[in-house]
Amino acid sequence: MKTCWCIPPGQNSAFVAAMEDVLNVYARIYDKNRSVICMDEKPYQLLSHTRESIPMKQGKPLREDFEYKRNRTCSIFFIY
Repeated sequence: MKTCWCIPPGQNSAFVAAMEDVLNVYARIYDKNRSVICMDEKPYQLLSHTRESIPMKQGKPLREDFEYKRNRTCSIFFIY
């Protein structure tokens, strides 16, 4: 496991202040009259195999080659 966080560029105090404002919104108590909308984006690679996998057999796992072909990229958006 790993922990991720946003590292401010060059210890930029304006960036840190803006990030604290965002975190304060997340810390607010729920209010049904004030909606909170969140959005996140993740870049994703679309990959395909270059060789057929060797199927599982009794006592042997599925075997796949680690080589792949990079087809394209896309972005996944999540809004709630």
